[in-house]
Amino acid sequence: MGELDSKINRGVAWTAASQTIVAVSDLISQLLVVALWLTNSEYGIAMMAVPLYSILDAASDLGATNALIQRDDHTPERVSTVFWFNLLLSSAIFLLLLVVGPLYGRLQGYDVVGWLLIAYGGKLLVQNIYAIPFALLRKDLQFEEIAKVRTVAYLAESVTRIVFAATGLTVWCFTLAALAKTLVFAILIQWRHPYWPKWVFRPREIIPYVRFGLSSAGSQLLYYVYTNLDYPIVSYYFGAAANGIYALAYWIVLEAVKTIANVVIDVAFPTFARLRDDKAGLTAQFLRFTRLNLIAVLPFVVLILLVAPEFLHLAYGGGKWSSEQLEQCAEAARVLCLVGLLRALGYIGPPLLDGIGRPALTLRYMACASILVPGMFVLCANVFGPRFGMLSVAFGWAIGYPLAFAVLSYLVVKAIGLPLRDYLKASIGIVGCALGGLAVGLVASIATSGLGDGLRMAIVGGGSVVGTFGLLATWQKITPRSIAASMK
Repeated sequence: MGELDSKINRGVAWTAASQTIVAVSDLISQLLVVALWLTNSEYGIAMMAVPLYSILDAASDLGATNALIQRDDHTPERVSTVFWFNLLLSSAIFLLLLVVGPLYGRLQGYDVVGWLLIAYGGKLLVQNIYAIPFALLRKDLQFEEIAKVRTVAYLAESVTRIVFAATGLTVWCFTLAALAKTLVFAILIQWRHPYWPKWVFRPREIIPYVRFGLSSAGSQLLYYVYTNLDYPIVSYYFGAAANGIYALAYWIVLEAVKTIANVVIDVAFPTFARLRDDKAGLTAQFLRFTRLNLIAVLPFVVLILLVAPEFLHLAYGGGKWSSEQLEQCAEAARVLCLVGLLRALGYIGPPLLDGIGRPALTLRYMACASILVPGMFVLCANVFGPRFGMLSVAFGWAIGYPLAFAVLSYLVVKAIGLPLRDYLKASIGIVGCALGGLAVGLVASIATSGLGDGLRMAIVGGGSVVGTFGLLATWQKITPRSIAASMK
């Protein structure tokens, strides 16, 4: 366990460093693009297509590469068969998009949306260049190498996004930047870890991989469906402008939470796969990952909850976005903050279930979530929409996701015999520290009600962060020194 613990800790450290750089560069590029060049309508049109890309990514290999990570019976012929299977599948999806893309664009009322989907279909073909070596690197827990390549690729995405938007390709900038990132990722992975498949395709050899992968891919597909259907629903019920406002709120909360949680998510699945026969080690690692995610996510969620209006006015005020639109965005962001905590915890469950070889349980959870959450989107849009507009879909998140999370919690507890007492003991102290930081921030917010946005955000946000991490250090004994020691 000592060597594995060291690999896991280094993996978390390298992934955290990479994610920090990626998150900062993405934040800067998104701020510049949306504040300087995109109107809320243009942003809303782009977001009619961009959230669907995750669904296409999940469909492009049906989880066969995840099976490479989970299984230990690889041969060069089997790995090559997985490559050719993925290439055939992504080619079929590209051809399908040539027909479905324009139809979806007409449904939304913007033909360009269909062309965006077709362009992204080309990205699915390119990603086959790196899919196999990337999966094998993850299986071997080579997170340092992955972090370096990912950092460069995502920096390329941020830079090209700005360039495309500045040159007038506003609606296209997100899609073209994703293509640039994929191309850079493919080149770097092949340069550092060359892979060339054999001219072998044995359908029988891939059956076990596809059998595992179908459950895993089905879960991913359902996950991306239920987490991205809110955008089409907002645009369908409330229009492109409302979708742009909603998309900005989602990005600064739930997309940011996902980025932060990826520090653990990227390491979790291969780690749980290694520990699948060690029940005590599996439970202990699950609790460690839970604490890590809470420490990383909760201070951020509390910060956004407190200073969302000030942040939006400082970042986007005076440009193409009106004060009224930013106020609506802040309201939606604060509602989505209530979902952020459970989302951070919910990200750990599926990698655990998949890692121990129980993808059917993940699929069961995703099926429930795909009914509960989008169902609430539609219900709330119809019931609350006439009064609250796009904010009603945020209500759908706040009502539907806790129900889905309850299902996931039950499945995890049953699958590994997780002691609820240990889980609560690992979590409650960190939650309490965040609540203490929230209380400090609320007091500061009341005391600074007459100050300008910049000063107010600094005082309120600073008080909250100091309060949270001060409690973590004194109550939970979590300090920079203790974190550094754990990474050695």
